[in-house]
Amino acid sequence: MMFIVALLLLLGFGFGSELNMLVDFTLKNNPRLKSYENLKKAFSYRSKYSLSLPNPQIAVALNNIDTEKFFPRKENPMSGFGFYLSQKYVLPVKRERQSRIFDQKVSEVERMKEVYKKDLIRDVKVLYWEFAYSFEMERILRDIRREIESLIDITEEKFRYGKALLSDLIMLKVEMLKVDERIAEAKRIREVALKKIYALAGGEVPLKGTKLVLQPFPQDFDPEKNVKVRLTKETVEVLKREIERAKVDHYPDLFLSAGYVIRPEIPNLLTFRLGATIPVWYETREKMLVLEKNERIRSKLLELEDIKLRVTGDFRALESTYKIKKEILATVDREIEEKRKEIEALLIAYRYERTDIREILRAYRILWSLEFDRARLLKELNQTVAKAEALQ
Repeated sequence: MMFIVALLLLLGFGFGSELNMLVDFTLKNNPRLKSYENLKKAFSYRSKYSLSLPNPQIAVALNNIDTEKFFPRKENPMSGFGFYLSQKYVLPVKRERQSRIFDQKVSEVERMKEVYKKDLIRDVKVLYWEFAYSFEMERILRDIRREIESLIDITEEKFRYGKALLSDLIMLKVEMLKVDERIAEAKRIREVALKKIYALAGGEVPLKGTKLVLQPFPQDFDPEKNVKVRLTKETVEVLKREIERAKVDHYPDLFLSAGYVIRPEIPNLLTFRLGATIPVWYETREKMLVLEKNERIRSKLLELEDIKLRVTGDFRALESTYKIKKEILATVDREIEEKRKEIEALLIAYRYERTDIREILRAYRILWSLEFDRARLLKELNQTVAKAEALQ
């Protein structure tokens, strides 16, 4: 008994190790996952950019040129060559609050990365269980093939002594061909799953596959920890920063400028200017910006409540599905055991000509169907676990 438990634990460890290796490889090589780091850097640079002033402007001009001669001259003392330098000065409070928006966006991108990471791991695991299922299918089919070969041997021996019909042999060989076709189908499923895994993993991973082992369903679900809920909260924080920026949008921007005018044979001129924007349209312009952000926050908070309800409902539905299928799996296991005992009795009876080969084959077909059902249930249960883990 202890040996069987140790063997099962060893199989589970090996299986988990290969899956963990696949997940680690995927997280290191998936190109889209890497792209979020570039996006975070982009917002970090934008934050620094927002703290700086706009570039100054420089201009060259011909001032007050008369229509008789198209150049400055002493007869027209107002004419001259002008050089101007101007600078728009955005208040520090505006620049700082604009910068904080992009600092918050860095955190938002980190949550976006977590959402994609969870979905990526889920998709990889779902495909891996499909990949492992193909091996389980092939293992069952090869066992079936050996069982049919054994039936053929018994039937050929009986045929030699005139105790079996040629049609019995033909029927068994046709059944063998069907098994070979299904083995090919199992290999096709494996190749398709493998190609999809490679696409998600960002490269080819050496996978061997092994016997399906039932994974436990995750516990202690908290919707507040769900990555989509956390992402929505980060988006709300970004909107709050945008409101902070919108509230100072009506503060005046300053304009500073200086000019130097060269006049022929008479003294040159200097010009200095100081200007500012006036929030004349505050009630119909800047105030609307604040109101817009407030409405967007209210919308996002309602969306947050909807996401919490959805992820909780999805998790509970998966939990219920897992429980029901696990009960079905236990029933299938019992039926497999009973059917095997029945087949053992039929094989003994067949040797002593107390039953028909068709009766044995009929029992075998039920057994094989149950074994396929068991493998499919294990695959679907593990896929359910992967989907539930992505919601945590």
